[in-house]
Amino acid sequence: MAKKPASTDSTPSSTASAGLDPAIAALGYEDAVQQLERLVESIESGDVSLEASLAAYKKGEQLLRHCKGLLDRAELSVRELSLADAEQGG
Repeated sequence: MAKKPASTDSTPSSTASAGLDPAIAALGYEDAVQQLERLVESIESGDVSLEASLAAYKKGEQLLRHCKGLLDRAELSVRELSLADAEQGG
């Protein structure tokens, strides 16, 4: 049976920001969601060119991935806090 290679760094923060535009990676959750909503509105309006729509779609994918990463890290933090609280008998 083949052994799965160990990852050098599999923390949620490192995997979530991999391949993201640095400007997107620096955004907080609320700002990223606002930008994503504006992109969706511009694409749905039909007032932008095909090229601009494709660029917006690509940026939207990155924003969505960033938001998911932020949510995953927040969920992990809550689980860790809950586990620590349970271990302390609280």
